[in-house]
Amino acid sequence: MPKVRQYAVIAIISLLGCVITAAATVSVYGSKQTIPAGVTLSGWSIGGMTFTEWERQLGLQTGRVNERVVNLQLPAGAPAHASWTLQQLGLSSNAGQLQHTLDALRIGSLWDRAKARWAMRNQALTFETALDAAALKQTVRQIWAAWDDKQPVNAQRVVGEDDTIGYIPEHNVERIDYDKLYELVKQTIPPFHAAEPTMGPATVRVPLTTAKPAVTMESLKAQRIDRKLTEFTTYAPPQNSAGRIHNVRSTAASIQDVVLKPGEIFDYSKFIELTETKYGFQEAPVIVNGKLVPGIGGGICQVSSTLYNAVLLSGLKIVERRNHSLPISYVPLGQDATFASGFINFRFQNTTGAYLLIRSATTDNQVTIKLFGNAPANVTYEVESRTLETLKPPVKYVHNPQLKVGKTELLSNGKPGYVVETRRVKKVDGLVTASELISKDTYSAQPTLIAVNNGKEGEVTPPGENTTPYVEDGVKGPVYRTP
Repeated sequence: MPKVRQYAVIAIISLLGCVITAAATVSVYGSKQTIPAGVTLSGWSIGGMTFTEWERQLGLQTGRVNERVVNLQLPAGAPAHASWTLQQLGLSSNAGQLQHTLDALRIGSLWDRAKARWAMRNQALTFETALDAAALKQTVRQIWAAWDDKQPVNAQRVVGEDDTIGYIPEHNVERIDYDKLYELVKQTIPPFHAAEPTMGPATVRVPLTTAKPAVTMESLKAQRIDRKLTEFTTYAPPQNSAGRIHNVRSTAASIQDVVLKPGEIFDYSKFIELTETKYGFQEAPVIVNGKLVPGIGGGICQVSSTLYNAVLLSGLKIVERRNHSLPISYVPLGQDATFASGFINFRFQNTTGAYLLIRSATTDNQVTIKLFGNAPANVTYEVESRTLETLKPPVKYVHNPQLKVGKTELLSNGKPGYVVETRRVKKVDGLVTASELISKDTYSAQPTLIAVNNGKEGEVTPPGENTTPYVEDGVKGPVYRTP
């Protein structure tokens, strides 16, 4: 055999030997049943430990952490203490992830296991724990939910029978402070170390926090509702039906204890909507196009008119107000405030610079509105109204075919209308300092009705008479019931 060929054969045989040796080395290295050298777990050396021993130690130490008992003690209450393991209180760890990491050393091909073993040399693994705040709270509430659910009670402002302002203090309650409890329980988690003996129970005093209500006596006093500013009372008209009494009482109840912020505008329409939703309105006479007719909600303007007068006497700003189309009996001309949904509203602004409290009281025949707040006691207001003009009743003719042609018959006498001016007079220490024009109102005259047969059917409507249909002093009308 030529020397060249001989050398080639020797080289191939050597190469095959190296490959076989390397394969054998990889096979031996990858099939080892121990953790690579230099590997530590949270400072604990586990390099060289067999997989079986590793699993046993991991289970023991994980259980040692999870099963540590924590005694929780409340400062007061029954039961005053309870015990749970850390795992029951929501503790978890990355033990499963660590196991998965080391599983790469014994799962897969020998080549993959050898690569994983080589890459893992001298690695510093960490045992990590996590405490679930939601699970902690859920576990604790199994015992102390009643304690935890106690509700604080708002402070109350009390208006005495003599209209003095008093207060009932708020009632605070103590609840479990779960944020602080979470931190305290975390401190009881033992370190992960094989040399550590099993630790005894930990004791944690449950921290409490004071829960205050939204309304405190301090916050109420800061509103500066210190005294009664004024009050006004109106008396029901003779036609005060049961339905009208219901409507008046219900509307007055809707504005009871309403509090307005400084600068806030009171909107009567919102309280009419509230009354209709909460109580409903009943049948009572309303005004439609200057006529008193059956309707729903009659009487609601006695409340708005009573409130209007109390507002005038307190010096507050009138934002929107209109008089009735017909004179009413429970307040002087020029001092009423009507309401017609979608057409006429009553609004005023709290211009006192402090909060304003509205109080209402009703009987079957009267309404009283009181306003409480803060204003100089030496400043008072008076309201003066005077009639500028009396309007003569127009004549309205109604066709009656039963009469002879050319004949007439008086059906009803008309009533005069009025033009009225109202002023508000301001006094300081009893001396007049200002006079303010509040309104100039027109109350329509009610026509004299005369039946006539002039050969033409229908009703003669005088030019300029208002024919726009809207309901005053109610929410619906006319309502006629069939026999």
